[in-house]
Amino acid sequence: MHDPRGHYLETFCEVDLSAFGRNIERISEWVSGRDIILAVKANAYGHGVVPICREAALHGVNRFGVATLVEGIELRDAGIEGEIIILTPPTLEQVPSLVYHNLSPNVVNRQLAEAVSAEAVKANKTIKIHIEVDTGMGRTGIIWFDAIGEIYAISQLPGIALEGVFSHFPVADSTGKSDMEFTKMQLERFSKLIKTLERGGMRIPTIHISNSAGLLAHPILGNCIRPGILAYGLYPSEEVRKSVEVEPVLSLRTRVVQLRDFDVGSSIGYGRTYIARNPIRVAIIRAGYGDGLRRALSNRGEVLIRGKRRPIIGRVSMDATMVETSSDVQLDDEVIILGKQGAEKITADDHAKWTHTINYEILTGISERVRRVYVKNGEVIEVK
Repeated sequence: MHDPRGHYLETFCEVDLSAFGRNIERISEWVSGRDIILAVKANAYGHGVVPICREAALHGVNRFGVATLVEGIELRDAGIEGEIIILTPPTLEQVPSLVYHNLSPNVVNRQLAEAVSAEAVKANKTIKIHIEVDTGMGRTGIIWFDAIGEIYAISQLPGIALEGVFSHFPVADSTGKSDMEFTKMQLERFSKLIKTLERGGMRIPTIHISNSAGLLAHPILGNCIRPGILAYGLYPSEEVRKSVEVEPVLSLRTRVVQLRDFDVGSSIGYGRTYIARNPIRVAIIRAGYGDGLRRALSNRGEVLIRGKRRPIIGRVSMDATMVETSSDVQLDDEVIILGKQGAEKITADDHAKWTHTINYEILTGISERVRRVYVKNGEVIEVK
C-alpha cells in the first residue's frame, strides 16, 4: 500500500466506508426514523473523524457529538456544516471560541450558561445548547432532582436556544438484574423530568439518552439516539443484546520486516521474558505499542499471517513485535493485527480480552502515526 506521495505504507488502518454506511443504515432502520447524533469523539473512535462524518452525511446523519472544543473546530475547518455538540462540558475560557465556531456546548451549570449567553449576545448570535441531566451516571450533568429549575432558568438567558436535554447510562450494556433495574430507574427519572418540563410549556426540540447499549437493549426514550461503538461495527459488551447486525469497519495491518531462526535457550525481546525451549522461527513485524499494539499483548496476543493465527512472543516493543511462525512465512508478508485474513479473524474484542480492557480503548488507542486508508466499494478513495 502506498500513500499519495508514493511512500510505501508498512503499517496502516484500512477503513471500509461501505461497511460503515451499512451500519448506519441498519441502525436507522432499527430506531424507526429517530434522528442520529453520531458520536465521533477521539478521532471517530480511531477511524478518522472527517472522512467518517462526510460518509455519515451521505446517509442522512448531520449531527455529531465530540468531546472537546478542538475536535469541534477540526470538523468546522473541514467544512462540516451540521450541528456539532460538545458532549463534555467546555471550560469557561473556551466559550468565545465555541461561539465563534457555532458549536453546541453541553451546559451543566449556571455559570457556564451565563458565559455562553454573554458571549453570544456580544457576537449577535443565538447559540444552541444541550443540557445534560445526571440520572445516575455520576459524572457530568445537573443532578436530576435539581434539574427542572436549572433548565428553566438557563433557557431564559438571552443568546441561548435550548436545543436538547439528555442523559447517559452507566450500565445499559449489562444484563445483570440490578443493572437492568438501575437503567430502568434512569429511564423513569428522565421520562418524568421531560414530561414535567413539557407540561410547564417548555419546548425541547431534541431529547436523547440512548447510546449504543441503550438503543440495543432498552426502550428508546426521546426523538434522537447517540450511537458510538455500534456505528463502527462493534458491540458495547459481550452480554448486550445484539439487536442490530453490524460489521467492523477498521482493520489494522502491517508487514513482516525480518525472519530469524533462534536456537534453544535464546532470549527474545526486552526483559528476556521469552526463552526458546525449542528451535524457533520468528517473524519480526513493523508494529508496536507506538502504533497501538498494546504492550499487554506481550507473550499473550496473536496476529494473522497467511491465514493462520501466530502467537506474539516476548515483549511488544515501541516499533516492532516478534511472532512465532513457520517456514511458509516470507519477508514482506501481510500481517493482520485487527481484521480478517482467509477464514480467520482477530477483532478488537479479542484484543480487549487479552489485555483486560474494552474494545473502545483498543480502537481509540491506535496511534496517529498509523495512516488511515479509506476504501469504498473495494476501491481506495483517500489516504490520511
